[in-house]
Amino acid sequence: MYDASQKIRLLEPIVMFLAYSRYRLCEESIEKFDPKICNQHLQECLTGVLCCYDELEDLESHKEPTIRELERRCFIECLYQVFNLGSPESFARSLTLPDYVRQNATFKLCFQICLAFQQGNLYRVLMGFPQLPHVLCALAAIKLQAIRRSLLQIFTHAYSNKQLSVPVPYLLRLLLIDSTSGLQDQCRHYNIAFTDDRKAVHFSKADFNHNTDLLKPKHERFVESKLKRIYLPEVLLLKKFY
Repeated sequence: MYDASQKIRLLEPIVMFLAYSRYRLCEESIEKFDPKICNQHLQECLTGVLCCYDELEDLESHKEPTIRELERRCFIECLYQVFNLGSPESFARSLTLPDYVRQNATFKLCFQICLAFQQGNLYRVLMGFPQLPHVLCALAAIKLQAIRRSLLQIFTHAYSNKQLSVPVPYLLRLLLIDSTSGLQDQCRHYNIAFTDDRKAVHFSKADFNHNTDLLKPKHERFVESKLKRIYLPEVLLLKKFY
């Protein structure tokens, strides 16, 4: 029975906690952490708080939000976009938001990432992820394994020739993988061969394993470096955005 303003104050920190948990616990076993349940709860809470934002926008008598309230909304709207990367509904929402949200620097970055995804430009998507602040960056990392698989499939078609190979350093940079062993894990999982000297990768359409499951999300070095620099209570309570 709370009004929209009260529900926003309750839901915003819950959204932040669930978003952080989705990344921090991604390597845990299913007995300790169920990602599907976390995803469901996060989506429900995000939808709830966005409905409250929209409700207040429609109330002519509602007082003007403070700068802090505007910043909090912009960050939650960004979380919604990143969490629903590729969703037509979330992308459509981004086009109808108030100007103060769409002009926010972090939201502009999120919009460019989502637009690149809609256009199929996965390179721009991946290059945008490390530019996102702390929890946004962490939530984006949950999408990495699906994007990596898509890019490897593209390379499998583009470079399916025994005479062609792709250098390991290039793939590491492109896929946001921080070690050769990490790339080897990806290639082994999808049945992609390294060259004999381990300095490049051979792609073959016939050999790629399309039937295997996605690799499980993991903690990423570029995310961990951001999270080490924050004071978590301030972030989860949306008192610090960068």
